Amino acid sequence: MGWGGGGKGWGGCGGNGWGGGVWMPMFNMGKGKGKGKGPNLNKFDAAQKVWVGNLPEEKPSWKDLMELCKTVGTVKWVEPLGKRSKAESCVVFSTAEEAAAAIAQLQGSMIGDKPITLDVWNKKETTPA
Repeated sequence: MGWGGGGKGWGGCGGNGWGGGVWMPMFNMGKGKGKGKGPNLNKFDAAQKVWVGNLPEEKPSWKDLMELCKTVGTVKWVEPLGKRSKAESCVVFSTAEEAAAAIAQLQGSMIGDKPITLDVWNKKETTPA
């Protein structure tokens, strides 16, 4: 018999003991990509974005904020900023005019038991290191 020939039990690559024929890389095994988080806020123009602060920390979700903002215009995206304890979000409207109207009309509106604060979106300034 010997080491190589046509013996049984040493893999399927012609019986030479080197295993199967197809290479299967092991990186990325078992990690699905999921559906993602939606669009990146950087893709939208700053004039379309509205900063919303003073949101209640306990129960209201982005859906509550979206429903309120839909009364003023077409909402493209709502994204909570940071941790829930920060109580801030960004709302993206389809036009800059709708964003300006939202700031004017929804200022002080109640979500939960707190009046919300709306302001224009300012890009975070980075300080050189």
